[in-house]
Amino acid sequence: MENKAHALVAGLFLLLLGAAAVAVLVWFRGDHIQRQSYTVVARAGVPGLAVKAAVRLRGVDVGSVESIQFDPADPRRILVRIAVDSAAPLTRGTVAQLGYQGVTGLSFIDLSDRGEDPRPLAALADAERRIELKPSLLDQLATNGPALLVAFSETAERLNAVLSPQNQQRLSQLLDSSERAAGRVADRAQELRPAVAALPPLLKQLDQAARRADGTLQRLDGTAEQATRLVADLRGKLPVLDRAGDAAARVEAAVRAIELGLVGPVPPSGTPLFDTLGQTARGVDRAVGQWSEQPQSLVFGPRPPAPGPGESGFDAAAKGAR
Repeated sequence: MENKAHALVAGLFLLLLGAAAVAVLVWFRGDHIQRQSYTVVARAGVPGLAVKAAVRLRGVDVGSVESIQFDPADPRRILVRIAVDSAAPLTRGTVAQLGYQGVTGLSFIDLSDRGEDPRPLAALADAERRIELKPSLLDQLATNGPALLVAFSETAERLNAVLSPQNQQRLSQLLDSSERAAGRVADRAQELRPAVAALPPLLKQLDQAARRADGTLQRLDGTAEQATRLVADLRGKLPVLDRAGDAAARVEAAVRAIELGLVGPVPPSGTPLFDTLGQTARGVDRAVGQWSEQPQSLVFGPRPPAPGPGESGFDAAAKGAR
């Protein structure tokens, strides 16, 4: 009986241990995560990609590869079936690219969103959930490698032609010429240092001259403004000047009329009136002169003139003394 009881206990322990192992295995496999299937369409090869390979969205693990097969409709394409977490934000603008894990040669599918079409990809039917696989950097290098090698070979040949002995000699001469030119430039720079040192005072003088010119321009502006006002005043006084000119013309006409009235258009045959007036004025002037020299003549009359030679009362001695 005891052997049977030990066997029963051992059997129950093994059953419980197996159930626990299955539960732990299921837990770590992540079967509790809801996933959706998508198809990655590759038009080139998928080197290093295997079933159970990781699927990452911008570096975050979101699923794994379920199967890899050729497209029955087009053998040139490869269909990679992937299972991705339903919470992953895949859109119709999502694209895939192969990523490589170091130097192991193993690859994974790296998903990225270009942002061209933000509509969710999960809303489509299962057959329409397709993601295009873009060529990776290594694929591009493998495709363009021959063309790059040809271009590199041509470049190497051109470099060899450029670096021929003759061209090397010319290059050496060019370097020597450049060195001599640099020396001459340094000498000229040394010679220009005094001129450069004299520039600040010259600039200061130019600044002062500019300020004086500015003041002169301001004064000229004031003078121009005053001239403008003067011209405006003259324009306002032009009617007055015109009236003054008319008055002067009238005065000239009146003077002419007086002259015609006094003299006449033709001078008379006798003494003109103006000549008579002149003689009268000279006589009056002489009379005034005599009155100023001999004021007593106003009472006693004019002094008689001194007797001349041969007249009574003539004194020759007094005449000689004078």
